[in-house]
Amino acid sequence: MKTLTNEKVMMNLSMAAIWSLILFSFVSLSASALYHILIIIPGLYYLYKGFKGGKVNLTKGNIALILTIVFAIFSIILAPDISRKFKQITKLKYMLIGVLAIYPFKELFQNFARRHVKRLANTFLALLCVVNISGIYALFTQYHPIRMKEASDGLRAAGMYGMAITYGYGIEFIVILSLAIVFLFRKKIPSIANPYLFYISLATSIAGFYFAFARGALLALIVSIPFIFIRRNKKVFASLMLIGGLGLSILTVIVFTTNQDGEGNRFLLKAKTKSNMIRLSQYEAAYKGFLEKPVTGWGYRNFEPNAYDIKKRNNIDFAEFYGHAHNNYLEFLASTGIFGFISFCLFAILWLVETYKRNDELSQIMTPVIISFLVSGLFQNTINDGENMFVLMFIYSLCYSIEKGKKIFI
Repeated sequence: MKTLTNEKVMMNLSMAAIWSLILFSFVSLSASALYHILIIIPGLYYLYKGFKGGKVNLTKGNIALILTIVFAIFSIILAPDISRKFKQITKLKYMLIGVLAIYPFKELFQNFARRHVKRLANTFLALLCVVNISGIYALFTQYHPIRMKEASDGLRAAGMYGMAITYGYGIEFIVILSLAIVFLFRKKIPSIANPYLFYISLATSIAGFYFAFARGALLALIVSIPFIFIRRNKKVFASLMLIGGLGLSILTVIVFTTNQDGEGNRFLLKAKTKSNMIRLSQYEAAYKGFLEKPVTGWGYRNFEPNAYDIKKRNNIDFAEFYGHAHNNYLEFLASTGIFGFISFCLFAILWLVETYKRNDELSQIMTPVIISFLVSGLFQNTINDGENMFVLMFIYSLCYSIEKGKKIFI
């Protein structure tokens, strides 16, 4: 009886954790933290239960993510300029809970009622409509009706976030996931959500994404769309890859020949605009930082405070700008060293490979999302954005917790 009571409590906590993410992702970063608070106890409970029964069953991709966390911890411990080491280590919670949440979700999803799926999906879609519309309204009126303050970015839509670039990259993941569902399972949308709400949410997400003007996210979207069809229709996949390649070529010609520098459509800014050159200086600084500390790195999430000195020592332009690397891979290279970089790359690649090999409905809709994550990481440090990491690591947990072959749509 006691065991049954424990199981029921853990399932309720797991469901409450999912609800907290549904309610607060894209709305509030601080409120989204409730997800971590609620899922950690069921996660530890089912991890212990799995160890006890010999059923942990880590995949190579899971091991790569755990190694990424381990090397990141070592980089923090060995970084002399990080005084509050434990606080820095806690910033790895997004990745750690991404693995930990797999175990309670496996139990929860074994007998997950269809009505729960619809309630969760409809609530998320309705809130997303509000977020997108309010962000666009704030852009054009310079006043955010939900936050009840002036728009945080006068040039771009930022949803409920203060950072337009964070919103732009995050909403792109939702756009590509929604497009995959539309193209592959259009007739089955009523089995997971209200179709009218789904399409309204998709339309507002596309509009919000456009007005966020996240150029790297646009490239990720263009590259990932063909992968929606990689299993369903190889000819369409090949055709879209060709069209996408031509589109990117035309876009490249435009940005290298235009004189546009900050006005008008930000998607078409010239290649050597200041924002692009600053980003390139961050790439160079991250690489030079790696060469200075190739084994241990500068410490997880500690490249940013050292970027100024690295730029000064190496005569890199825009030394006054010392943010993060604006690139997931270079960020890990500079901050965690060669071993952290390799383990992070393996985590990302194996996540894609293992999800693709499932060859089921979940695989078909998640593969383009993971492709988008891989590509967008070349232009933005999404792995350190808390707002986006809640969503990404939840998707990661879903990929490993939902039983292979399980029908998502009916």
